Amino acid sequence: MDVYVLRLGHRPQRDKRISTHVALTARAFGARGIYFDCYDEKVFESVKKVVERWGGDFFIKQANYKKLLREFDGLKVHLTMYGIPLPEKIDYIKKHNKILVIVGAEKVPGDVFELSDLNISIGTQPHSEVAALAVFLEKILDGLVFRLKFPNGSIEVIPCEKGKKIRKKQQ
Repeated sequence: MDVYVLRLGHRPQRDKRISTHVALTARAFGARGIYFDCYDEKVFESVKKVVERWGGDFFIKQANYKKLLREFDGLKVHLTMYGIPLPEKIDYIKKHNKILVIVGAEKVPGDVFELSDLNISIGTQPHSEVAALAVFLEKILDGLVFRLKFPNGSIEVIPCEKGKKIRKKQQ
């Protein structure tokens, strides 16, 4: 299954850290790439540096959200606390080979609710879009986050019970 993320409403003066975390969560949990509806050089460069150092082929691009939502060739899932609870639609979602997950920063434009195929909730209370994305990806990708390998990086974590171990890879 190929999963992509669309980050809507990034405010450059306010959302650099949280938007970076959305992108890093998408990458770490198994998404192929992320689209932003606006360009923020610091966020884009930060994510690209992580990919370069830690590996994988994750991408970050700017895209017009309306065009992307109209042309995306797959299931479009908008994460919103106003949607149908994920457990009620998870089997349907898993039947698709290509998914675009939409997460907002600020108030999401009303047309996103209509342009999406599904409006899905991860709970019905206000919470972080990072948390919602992580739960969604973990559930639909069946825990892939625990099995993912990231080729072409220069470092990797060696799991250990105490301390921190990092291995530098040979290039």
